[in-house]
Amino acid sequence: MTQVTIPVSDSILTTLNMEVEEISLSMRKEFALKSFQNGKLTIAQAASFCDLNIYDFISCVSQAGIPIFDYTIDDVDQELAELNTTHLR
Repeated sequence: MTQVTIPVSDSILTTLNMEVEEISLSMRKEFALKSFQNGKLTIAQAASFCDLNIYDFISCVSQAGIPIFDYTIDDVDQELAELNTTHLR
């Protein structure tokens, strides 16, 4: 496993009033949310990245207002049409 190190000044830590682990978790969670939203990570990968189970991560996604499924109405209509065509044969 590769480890990424990000330097943070003591003044930033003092201003944020957060422990290093809190900042690390917060940064990983925000990065995971953004990466999931941009389609770079699956929901399972994003959950694993921020060390959450998938259900807790889905809750974070929901709280952030990020759609879990990126389907438009047209996508759903197309899939339903394909299903209907497949089952009619």
